[in-house]
Amino acid sequence: MSNYDLNSLFHPNVEMGGTKTSQTEGEYNPSADKGTNGVYQSVIRFVTWWGDPQHSFIDKWVCWLVDPVTNRGRTVDCPSSVGKPSPLQDMFFKLRKSESVQEQKKSEIFSRKHQYAAVIQVIKDQHNKEAEGKLLVYRFGKKIFEKIEAEKKPLVGDPHEPFDLIDGKAFQLVITKQSGFNNYDQAKFIDKKIPLLLPVNAKGEVVAFGTEGLKLQPINERTPREVVFNFLKQNSPDLTKYAYKEWDEEMHDYVNQVILAVTGQTPSTGFADVRNNAGKNAPAAPQQKSSSGITTSELSLDDLGADAGITDLPDLDLPDIGSNNNFGLGGDLDEAIATL
Repeated sequence: MSNYDLNSLFHPNVEMGGTKTSQTEGEYNPSADKGTNGVYQSVIRFVTWWGDPQHSFIDKWVCWLVDPVTNRGRTVDCPSSVGKPSPLQDMFFKLRKSESVQEQKKSEIFSRKHQYAAVIQVIKDQHNKEAEGKLLVYRFGKKIFEKIEAEKKPLVGDPHEPFDLIDGKAFQLVITKQSGFNNYDQAKFIDKKIPLLLPVNAKGEVVAFGTEGLKLQPINERTPREVVFNFLKQNSPDLTKYAYKEWDEEMHDYVNQVILAVTGQTPSTGFADVRNNAGKNAPAAPQQKSSSGITTSELSLDDLGADAGITDLPDLDLPDIGSNNNFGLGGDLDEAIATL
């Protein structure tokens, strides 16, 4: 660990930019349908990715590609995520620019969306109490991405690094239902800093979640860097699994099959470069900086307002982390969360 920059772990400068994945036990999957009366509320904080603090944030383009013959679909990572030629992107624009209204409609089959992923710690969640305190991967869309970017590059006020392990703010996640889809307009960062929380036993040793009698303690600048590093390494889900995945032969054939079924044409041989040797997995692609910044035209007054339509926000006053112990004052998990 001699070459590892432990200071960047605590205070990262996360690059905002840019995986085939399935839901796992290490994921956080809130939705309006899982909430109360169609509303899901929780408090989380974004956490530095220990493997590469400056790339604590993954993004890629994905397409839910449905085979019109079998009516079955699968998520396909778009090669445009890493700047490669993309049959999905090409077919979308080819059909969208057609003079035929029918072909314009077919373009929707190849439409892509941005998908993002980061490690978070669940601070308070009345709908999923077992998740409280744990480190999980949270996959989200453009709306929350813009809220993160607005914190890092605000129109007014000082910039804030949401992934900072000590000075990161809590994020109030509010999910409602709008036109049948999850809506995140009311979610926002709360003007309260909340350090990473470590589970410890009566001796002050960091322990695994689920250990009997554990206490939850916030870190501070005196907390040994190695303790935090080891905790994150042992408890964080593998974020690299959510990065863009190169297509294997099966995926290439599936995309070609859908293109043939939709257009009646065999895809151009120019797409052959997308094909990889069967069974070969390329390493996760490096992150790319996003070219889109937040502008005044992209934010409404509600987005910038202090209330933003949210009610019953929790009080996130933490115990005094300036105490004489290494971690700050603590209590058991229930007590710690009750003080938030």
